[in-house]
Amino acid sequence: MIDDLYNKIGQILVMSCPDDAIKIVTGIEIVEENDVATYFFNYFDNKNNKKEFEPDLRATDVIFYTMLELKKYFLDNNLTNGEPIWTGCIVEIDIKNSKINFEFKYEPFIDVDDDE
Repeated sequence: MIDDLYNKIGQILVMSCPDDAIKIVTGIEIVEENDVATYFFNYFDNKNNKKEFEPDLRATDVIFYTMLELKKYFLDNNLTNGEPIWTGCIVEIDIKNSKINFEFKYEPFIDVDDDE
């Protein structure tokens, strides 16, 4: 079950990124009320240039709701060991080697500047 959720997020990101991407680094942060998320989407091309990309709204919706399922899974299966649940994660995908890594974050990590 949990691997299915990880794979679903990975597949959406790989399908949404530019064709020249060899690595994806995405941050997903969900507010405490579980009704809004903040994202960043970066990729590296074959010359190791870091670039931003923007998936379509449908992709971000699928990622958001899949992250909520993942949070529920962690809570329902006591995977937090009595600690507060994570607030988001950084997902790194090595497209070339078909590897995915989730680094869960417990404090806010995406700066949102309201003045922009």
